[in-house]
Amino acid sequence: MLEWEAAELKRIRQYLDAGQTEEAFCLLKQLKENASEELQKNDMWQVHELFGACFHDFGDAEGAAQAYLQAAQSDRFLRSQRQHFSGYLFALHYLPQIPDEEMARQNLAYGSLYHDVMPFPLRGEGRQGKIRVGYLAPSFSEQAAARFYEVMLMEYDRDAFEVFCYSMEPSEDAFAEAVRKQVGGWRVLPELEPEKAARIIQQDGIDILVDLGGHSEGGMTLAVMAYHPAKVQVSGIGWLDTTGLPAMDYLLADGHLVPEGCHEEYFSERLLRLAYAFCWHPTEEMRRISPQPRKKGSPVRLGCFNNFMKVTDDMLRLWRSILEQLPEAVLVLQDASRHPARQREMKRRIGEAGLAGRVEVFPASMDYLERIGKTDIVLDTYPYTGGGMTAASLYMGTPVISLAGTRYGSRFGVSLLQSIGLQQCIARSPKEYVAKAVELARNEGRLTEMQNGLRERMEDSPLMDGKGYMRELEQAYRRILGVH
Repeated sequence: MLEWEAAELKRIRQYLDAGQTEEAFCLLKQLKENASEELQKNDMWQVHELFGACFHDFGDAEGAAQAYLQAAQSDRFLRSQRQHFSGYLFALHYLPQIPDEEMARQNLAYGSLYHDVMPFPLRGEGRQGKIRVGYLAPSFSEQAAARFYEVMLMEYDRDAFEVFCYSMEPSEDAFAEAVRKQVGGWRVLPELEPEKAARIIQQDGIDILVDLGGHSEGGMTLAVMAYHPAKVQVSGIGWLDTTGLPAMDYLLADGHLVPEGCHEEYFSERLLRLAYAFCWHPTEEMRRISPQPRKKGSPVRLGCFNNFMKVTDDMLRLWRSILEQLPEAVLVLQDASRHPARQREMKRRIGEAGLAGRVEVFPASMDYLERIGKTDIVLDTYPYTGGGMTAASLYMGTPVISLAGTRYGSRFGVSLLQSIGLQQCIARSPKEYVAKAVELARNEGRLTEMQNGLRERMEDSPLMDGKGYMRELEQAYRRILGVH
């Protein structure tokens, strides 16, 4: 590329780092229109990559998917092609118009990007002593996914299992420190080539390696898993579908996420079904904040606290149908990010949907638990449903209405609500989703009854039974290893 083009790309990245997405987007459009032949031929993938980052900041999943796919198709380097394609797959899962068959085809195409990777030969020596389980994650910092995999790192059977954690990036917060004290091995693998990282895992003699990243963070953990450094490899928490990676042997699931006989051909992995795929633990802060009792006779407050990328135009239309039947109700939306451009874009879309004056929009904030606690009913998103936010909302005493889809990532709400016995909050169609939300909002007695004791219901349910979950999971680990 020409010198001025390289300078312009650097300037655009600086704008993005500073949160000035609109300025970066305008410069990108100008650069694309005036691109030299050399840039178009060799480095246009960088332009597409930056367009993807802009669309992500805007909360535009369709734009992000298209940009990351174009980046993958035009990239000259296989490693970054994989990263772009992971970004494409992630964005694709936000879109409601993608048929399950096409989603599966795109997921499974990812495996073709590893045709040059030769999995390590299986080590011949027999297993001796404790079963070694490794968990591989982009990082082990406190985050929504950590609430689901904490139990795996803290409540395992230390007489029969030894646990190793492998972090692709430094993890230095309180959660990471607590985990480090509980596991037998802690390895940080920053900036290592995937093959070198895989060699370290292989040298530790890991029997089962569980991936906690999937296509998040550009699929950095999948690049390591591709070498198959462990005897058996499992995709667990952190991704919402098949990885499409041939080296992944199993996918953690349950009969609610993937009903028996339902589209199992859409997965490159074998399904490792538990009674419930998830076990969730609250943070200490969540425990300290008590659920807020509803004020009798007050207007109903509806809310959604999921990433704005999950809020599709179809969801806005459904929420408008709900609000039209509840003239005094207010809908609160709080994002998972603080991008100013995303807040402005969401307000614009709310206006176009005819919801101006009925919806309050907030950026990510540390006070989200208090805001959830002041909400009467949480409305889940579709097709990318909530996971950690759904569990947190229920724990704060707020029921969640979730629309059940037909693929793994659109059924998280089904699994979570089933596990606490709240099947009445699961809708099987958009019409039923609206009807359930309106009916619950209008029935103050039923709403108050559902809110009261919701935390205790969770604590007594399989969703928070860490010991029971680990007994079942560890039995599954033994089974896939052929150990009794």
